[in-house]
Amino acid sequence: MNAQQTHIHFRPNQDKIVEAIVWIAQQRPGIGFHAILKLLFFADKYHLNRYERPVIGDQYIAMQYGPVASATYDILKGDALAMESISASVLPFVVEYRGKPSVHALREPDLDFFSESDIEALEWSNTSFGSLGFAQLTDLSHNDRSYQSAVDRDLNSPMLYEEMLDDSEYYHNTIQYLRENAPFMVL
Repeated sequence: MNAQQTHIHFRPNQDKIVEAIVWIAQQRPGIGFHAILKLLFFADKYHLNRYERPVIGDQYIAMQYGPVASATYDILKGDALAMESISASVLPFVVEYRGKPSVHALREPDLDFFSESDIEALEWSNTSFGSLGFAQLTDLSHNDRSYQSAVDRDLNSPMLYEEMLDDSEYYHNTIQYLRENAPFMVL
């Protein structure tokens, strides 16, 4: 990549992230942070490869137990700065701490935040990986090319959306399109 090219970056919608957490927690009451973060990663990757944009578009970091969506993790932890960027004055989910954190939805998700293809991706991720345990989700995410590439650069480094794209005959065109348009997309 030359100096003029930039990596693909999306502007995540914090309110949509909250609704995605609610959607997952409604499907899997008591789900932990780790599983939510992995299901969102797989949903984003699925949607990116089929529809040329992710569902939430968060910045993923290659951490010890797999990809971690940075803004999503901050919201789950109740980080003060993350809370400032959310419209709701009260989160529509609760985190219980009994050994490990578990998330419970307090209401139905607001589906107006999602396209049909967003729901498709979330359902695919939930159906494909939602019943897997911590070790299985970690192993699956560790086997992902984008995770491995980020770890090769340095553990705890940002993952690149370019590396989340599957190889196809349109790979280079898709990367160019996303580099030019991702910052302007409304997720």
